[in-house]
Amino acid sequence: MAKLGLDIKSLLKQSPEKAKDRNIKAFPMNGLWIPFFTATNATGESNIHPSALGAGLQLRVDKDGTPRLKETTDPVTGVVTKSPVFTPNRELVKAATGVMDNIAFGLITFTATIQKTHPEEYKAQAEAAQIAGAKVREHEDKTLGTYLAELAAQKMKAAAPANEVPTPSPIPDRELVPA
Repeated sequence: MAKLGLDIKSLLKQSPEKAKDRNIKAFPMNGLWIPFFTATNATGESNIHPSALGAGLQLRVDKDGTPRLKETTDPVTGVVTKSPVFTPNRELVKAATGVMDNIAFGLITFTATIQKTHPEEYKAQAEAAQIAGAKVREHEDKTLGTYLAELAAQKMKAAAPANEVPTPSPIPDRELVPA
């Protein structure tokens, strides 16, 4: 097996825990944004400062210039520790926000274009979604109503004296209102 490049011991060895990546706009800073903006800088599409790309997380300082520290207390020992606070570089956050805004604008523009160029198809899809959604909501309401009735019955049973038979209160039907 070793000749094929497979080492069973290395396959079975526990791998170290992956380092967590800080998210900017719900996407990983080191896994997406820094490589993306490095590529856009390389092609001349952007001009993100190298310090923002090289140090995506930077020490947060207060207005007086002192580093911000976060205090944590160990719940078992009660020991208080202080650790520095790091925040994503503002230029990197601003650039990522611009990209996300442009993506959102593109999606909105695409939707508006389809609504104008294919109005019947769009309307049919929207109506189908409303009908399917109503069925899902109806099933959820029924499931929730049954569950709440069971909880009420259990509560009544636990609170009622042993010689009385509990009567569950009826749950009123809810009217569905379109979103």
